[in-house]
Amino acid sequence: MKLLQRAATFRWHGRDALGRSAQGLLQAPNAPMAWAQLQRQGIAVERLQRQWWSSPQRIEPRTMVALIRQWAVLLRTGLSLVPALTLLERSTTHPTLLDLLKQLRQDVESGLSLSQAMGRHPAVFGPLHVSLVEAGENAGILDAMMERLARTLEKNEALRARLRSALTYPAAVMVIALAVLALILLYVVPIFEDVFRAFGAELPWSTRVVLALSQILSQGAIWGLPLVLLAAWWVRRLSRKPAWRKFWHRRVLDWPGAGALVRDAAVARWAHTLAALLGAGVPLPEALPVAGRASGHAVFERINEHLQRRIAQGGRLSDGMAHTGRFPDMLVQLCATGEDSGTLDVLLGNAAELMSEDLDRRLQSASSLLEPLIIVVLGGAIGVILVAMYLPIFRLGQVF
Repeated sequence: MKLLQRAATFRWHGRDALGRSAQGLLQAPNAPMAWAQLQRQGIAVERLQRQWWSSPQRIEPRTMVALIRQWAVLLRTGLSLVPALTLLERSTTHPTLLDLLKQLRQDVESGLSLSQAMGRHPAVFGPLHVSLVEAGENAGILDAMMERLARTLEKNEALRARLRSALTYPAAVMVIALAVLALILLYVVPIFEDVFRAFGAELPWSTRVVLALSQILSQGAIWGLPLVLLAAWWVRRLSRKPAWRKFWHRRVLDWPGAGALVRDAAVARWAHTLAALLGAGVPLPEALPVAGRASGHAVFERINEHLQRRIAQGGRLSDGMAHTGRFPDMLVQLCATGEDSGTLDVLLGNAAELMSEDLDRRLQSASSLLEPLIIVVLGGAIGVILVAMYLPIFRLGQVF
């Protein structure tokens, strides 16, 4: 089985089809493929150099949403694609985004449709982008589809941001508290150990446990950092493997409390995306794989393949959703109503909004409960260490 090569970054200089000097960054598996890709864009390559220690600046989701909104406004004013892309090039200062817009403009000028040009950049434009733009091109309403795309991306990113913000503060509190615990065990406890050794008295079991933990931590600190870095590298490597990703995502769904939050966030993104695609006129069998990838969850990507097969065999979407057991009952019932009334896209959009609002409330409640719990638990651990250190001193005071 042939392994896929990871994309490398190349900086190129050359001339476009009009003879103008051009340069930029390009991602490709190797130099020959980068050269061929530039030639397809009508670029006469003069110099191509691989960038070993640098990579293009990442385009943030908010930056992409703002770009697409601006793009929709320009198209709504009556501008055609090429002038709109030229204006966008002039208004951006983001180097990677500028290079991307140049390549899109060159592809469109060479005769490609916008959806085909976007499909050449899968690392930036996903199936959702390509599907909605293609639907807009076919229907002659590209400006409306670009606005719909921006709204859908904004809603999906808002869901991810809610999850991140709900976890950021508790995670920061835990990291700081663990760092304080480590500093106490590494630097404060050894001072008490020297004092206790000078007294020569028998120590309580709690004090002996804390001293043992301090010794283990201080002796293992030399190897601790390399082991942590090695573990982080190993986890990151595993996370790129589809089999491990599916296994991990499936286990997370079974966690009490957190599993329901992760499921509802993935389902809300799925519903937002599917509603946008159906509203744009994309057939349901074609829209389901795109919505599955937009969910950002391996389990729901696999579920969408199952739903696609059932619909291809003449089944109903709501029946397939109920059969999987992964979708909330409210969403299944709304989908059934939408299928009967022919308003599936509208009801899916309404359901996604309701789920997003409910998820926001639950995240706020979980965060408000989790924060004090972490503080109490870790504060209690620090208190136990301090009491264990001072207990022998109190006993010696009673003796003398």
